[in-house]
This record gives sequence, C-alpha cells and structure tokens, in this order.
Amino acid sequence: MRTDLNDLDPLTAARAEFPALEHFAHFALAHKAPLPRHVEDVMHAFMNDFYDNAGQNVVSMDRIEEARAVLAALVGVPSSSLAFVKNTSEGINIVASGLPLSKGDAVVVSNLEHEANLLPWRRLATRGVELTVADGNTEAMIEKIGPRTRVVATSWVSYGTGVRFDLPVLAAACHEYNALLVVDGIQGVGVLGDSLPSLGVDVVACGGHKGLLGLAGAGFLYVRDDLIPEIEPPYVSKFSFASDDKWRASLELAPDARRFEYGNPNYLGIAVLKRSAEFLQRLGLDAIEARVRTLTTSLVELASSAGLSVLTPADWSQRAGIVSFELEQPASVMARLREKDILVTVKDDRYLRTACHFYNTEDEVEQLVAALLDKT
Repeated sequence: MRTDLNDLDPLTAARAEFPALEHFAHFALAHKAPLPRHVEDVMHAFMNDFYDNAGQNVVSMDRIEEARAVLAALVGVPSSSLAFVKNTSEGINIVASGLPLSKGDAVVVSNLEHEANLLPWRRLATRGVELTVADGNTEAMIEKIGPRTRVVATSWVSYGTGVRFDLPVLAAACHEYNALLVVDGIQGVGVLGDSLPSLGVDVVACGGHKGLLGLAGAGFLYVRDDLIPEIEPPYVSKFSFASDDKWRASLELAPDARRFEYGNPNYLGIAVLKRSAEFLQRLGLDAIEARVRTLTTSLVELASSAGLSVLTPADWSQRAGIVSFELEQPASVMARLREKDILVTVKDDRYLRTACHFYNTEDEVEQLVAALLDKT
C-alpha cells in the first residue's frame, strides 16, 4: 500500500515511493538513483499504449514538448533553451565540437573533472586549442582565465570529492573576458534549489539518472537562448531544422535548442524524466536542498568527530549531496558496507563516496558512520 504524500511531511512520505529503500541504506546517488514507483507506472502505461493503441499516444512529439516544458520549469529555464540528449557526455560533446574554437583559443578546466567534461575539451588539441588545468576550486580557476580564454568548463559539484564550485562568481569572471561557462550539472541538478539562470551559466549538460530520478539515456542540454545560434550541431536530422521540408532550397537550423536534437528521441526515457520532474517539483527543490544539507552536515560532523578523514569541505556553500572519505582500501570498505546493506561507491580507486538525497534519514547517516568505524 502506497503512502499518500499528503499524510506526512512530503519528503518523509515520499521515501515510501522507493522500493529499494526497504532493503538498503542508499548512499549511492552519485552513481545512480534508486528508482521511484512512478517509473514503473510510466513503463506500464507506455507498454499498454503500444498494446492497445499501437503506441500512437506515447510515440509523439507532442509528448516530448510537454516533457520539455515540465523539465524547463523545474530548472527555471525557457523551454526554447532546453534540448533532450542522452547524457552529460553527449551534451558536452555537442557544445565542444559545435563552438567555433580554433588555434590560439584556450579552455580552462579543473583537475576534478569527470571524463565527460574533460575529454571533449582535450580532443580540441587537434584544432590547436590550448587546455589549461586549474586546481579544483573556484579561486584557482578564476586565476587561469585570461584574454585567450573562450570556455571555462567545470562541474557544478565534483563527482569525486564533492566540492561545489561557486558558479555565479565563476560566471562573472568568465564574462569579464567574454568567455563561456560550460557546466556538468549532473551532481547538482535535482539536489540543489538554484535555477540555472540564477547561476549565470551559459551551458549546462545533465544526465537524468541521478538527482533527477530518471533512466540512463535521457538527459538535457541547456544553452542560453542568445548563445544557441553560435553553436553548430555536429549532426543533424529532421528535428534539427526550422522546416520539415527535406527538399527545401535553403536548410535553416532550428532557432532554438531543438537544433541539437536529431532523429527519434528516447520516448520512454523522456516520459520517465517528465514524471520525475513533476515529482521533484511537487516536493520542491528548496525543501530537497534543505533536507540534503541537514543530512550531509550531520554526516560530516559525525564522521569528523569520529576521526574519519573527510575530503569534502564542511562549508555547505562548498559542497552539496556528496561526502567523500579518504580511507585505506576503499573498495574493501565498500564491499564490507554492501554486506550490511549500505550502498556507497568508490571513485578513481581513491575515494569512498557517499551521496544523499531527500529520501535518506538521520538514522541511516548514523548507521553509515557506525559501519565505517566497524572493522569487523
């Protein structure tokens, strides 16, 4: 029997929507989310439409546009500025390959970047674009920005150490030099309450399978409206153009972010993303962020007091849902926690990484710290 969200505090009640939480203390959001029950509901409805209606309702660009409007509202952007992509990697590659960067231009990245927001920029060396690597903090990145900088590429929240970059400050520094701020948003979107425009960013790429509680293979690319014409799509198809007349004498790219879409979209994945965006919007991103802040603050304080080596900053403005630890043999610790039904991850063979969302509890945080201290 499902719990009505109106019966309890909405965030507490919503925990019942995640069947996996009956079996695990789930601190592995930074890898993938536990899926809520509505994902199964969407899948059943999707298949039933195929059985009963040959898929005519669900395989529809009208449904895609409805999903675009819902997701755009969640992250606070115009629908025109949002494209559906498979994942963060695809979004970053679209931008890196589509911007008119050439020999003599420079791109600044931090040394904390995931491959998704590093390798597409490194590859531009074939064009003569220079890559400058800064230490993983906002101030160090700003120091590397100069007259030849065209792009600063950073994560909102680092996938490894959980450091949160001060995007408004970084954006202001970029724009002084007419440089663009391109952001890997996957560890922040759905967890933090800021709208994307309030951060001053120019581009955000984000997969849907973490904080957005969706499936792998369905994410989004946000590009500031006035920047869209400056990015040439690396590939095109029917939906990339302003007109669907394939024999039109003059091929004109779509003026909005649809120019970055091509062929049939992931109808099922986007349907799930829409339902999850509605779910998160109902709960409220500000309320979600407040819960995550409370949980992670408790985790940092308890772990630090117990003598554990916490790599993630204690200051909330410098972190989000990820809290990482420096431990000997982190893979062995992860396996030991798994035996206790506590899910965490290890990154780069160095960090034991935990990540909270609104569905975690204070009791689980205490359970996690006790398990980290238990050597048996």
